[in-house]
Amino acid sequence: MAAAFYRDLDPEDLPVPDRRVMQLIQYVLRDDAQIDILTQLISVNPALTAQLLGLVNSAFFGFRQNVKTISDAVVAVGMESLRNLVLCFAVKEALSKNKIPGFDIDTFWEDSIRRAVAAKQLAYLVNEPVEEAFTAGMLQDIGLLVLFFMEPEKVDRWPLLRSNLPQQRHEMEEELFHTAHDSVGAMLTKKWNLPKSYILAIGYHHLFFDKKETQKYRQAKNHSVLAEMLHLSDLCNAVYTCYDKSGALTALKKQSKRLFALAGDKVDSLLSSLPGLVEEISSALNITIGSQINFDSVMEQVNRKLVDDNISYHELTWQLQNSLKQRDQYAAKLEAELDIAREIQQSLQPDIEGIHQVGAFNIPAFHLSGDFYDYFAKEDGTICFCLGDVSGKGTSAALLMAKAISLFRCLCKVVNNISEIVQLMNNELCETAVRGMFVTFVGGWLHPESNRLDIINVGHLPPFLVNDKAITRIEATDPPLGILPGVLHPAKQFSIKNSRLYLYTDGFTEGRLKNGKTKDPGNELGLKGFLRWLIQSGKMPLDEQMAWIKGQCRTQLAPQSDDLTLMILSGE
Repeated sequence: MAAAFYRDLDPEDLPVPDRRVMQLIQYVLRDDAQIDILTQLISVNPALTAQLLGLVNSAFFGFRQNVKTISDAVVAVGMESLRNLVLCFAVKEALSKNKIPGFDIDTFWEDSIRRAVAAKQLAYLVNEPVEEAFTAGMLQDIGLLVLFFMEPEKVDRWPLLRSNLPQQRHEMEEELFHTAHDSVGAMLTKKWNLPKSYILAIGYHHLFFDKKETQKYRQAKNHSVLAEMLHLSDLCNAVYTCYDKSGALTALKKQSKRLFALAGDKVDSLLSSLPGLVEEISSALNITIGSQINFDSVMEQVNRKLVDDNISYHELTWQLQNSLKQRDQYAAKLEAELDIAREIQQSLQPDIEGIHQVGAFNIPAFHLSGDFYDYFAKEDGTICFCLGDVSGKGTSAALLMAKAISLFRCLCKVVNNISEIVQLMNNELCETAVRGMFVTFVGGWLHPESNRLDIINVGHLPPFLVNDKAITRIEATDPPLGILPGVLHPAKQFSIKNSRLYLYTDGFTEGRLKNGKTKDPGNELGLKGFLRWLIQSGKMPLDEQMAWIKGQCRTQLAPQSDDLTLMILSGE
């Protein structure tokens, strides 16, 4: 879901308070609001009345006399404080428990209260408006509720988000929702027509980890110090909620000094006051919270982590040496297993001395090859042959190579039509191929008595049929095996009399020539260069020609990055 989705939301799509509370919000934000009308609007909502009176009479405000009426509350706390309290209650009511099924909203409001209290205490320290800081702190993560409201299937991610540092959590939100709570919160508060100072503070409180962004923000005409206070209040909350309390405390003290030149002891004093204040406000707001750990307990956890992390140099060295030893042991074991796999793979290839009309070799680039070839004679003398290349490299390609070569050999023994054999191979590979792997393949039958050649090329490089008079390219007629099931591959027929047929893989054509004395590879050998090799050696006996081409690979080509496989069938 893209961020544009949230920008295009209508106010009706978002969670909003009921009509009476919304009317109260609109009125309380007016500059000409009157106490008697405000009292009347609050009094028609018994729940709001009770919670306001409970909060005003809490230790948070510390009034000596009991405040019994809303009008007395307005006089006691002032219009500005009451305006901000009403906003907090209204937002809390708009996003109640039943709005987001399965979401632990009590922990969300607990964190919101902790941020609000921290922002208020910071306001005292830096001589900024206290009540505005409290309300902005309550609302600064309201965008997260909107995200879960719009995508409730993701509420199970809340504990993980909560346990991370603010910067990491913001990145996780971007990945999870393709937007984050700060930008969505700014949209919501703007749609609700809340004060511009709140909108700016909520929208920008995450940018202060970046020094350049901080400088740019402070140079802007409409910048507000409230956003910087919310940035610190978020870190204050993280000290009590995230798993890396040491990291949160370090970041908080660093940012407090950078943004407001606050000393570490003042930050510690602020943090130590939070648990008691959070309990007071939560009780007044009728929010259920868990037991609050005190700041001393937090510091014990921080110090314990420092001790755990402070492993001695010698122990680290021992662990490193042990890890390197285990790595070497594992590498040796893996090397031995790859050697065995290579031996098994080589055993699948035919005996090159078995049939004098055919020669072939394979030079793998790595331990295991994705190229393959096979040839053998049937009882009637027909020579069955194939050569192919599996997409990819390594173990997966080697396994698919083994399957392809085994299918060919088995099917040739029971099916008397090369087209049907290739079709059956293709269907089987289509059923079992994984991760988009496929096989380029050339296969066929050679009838020695008549020198007739039946051959099929599916997705492979064109074999060359070479004699004194011409060079014939046998182009591919269909896509590789393992892509399209049910395809019937018609065979082509040629006479191989006085000719040689060359089947090869792209390791030759894409091989790089050595570049003089430098280690850097030069140009590709290419199709023309490879064909030149074949013509130069074409008059040699078959075994000598193969040896000559191997020598060219060794002396002319740079270290290979792909397998080299060649098969030659002679009709001479």
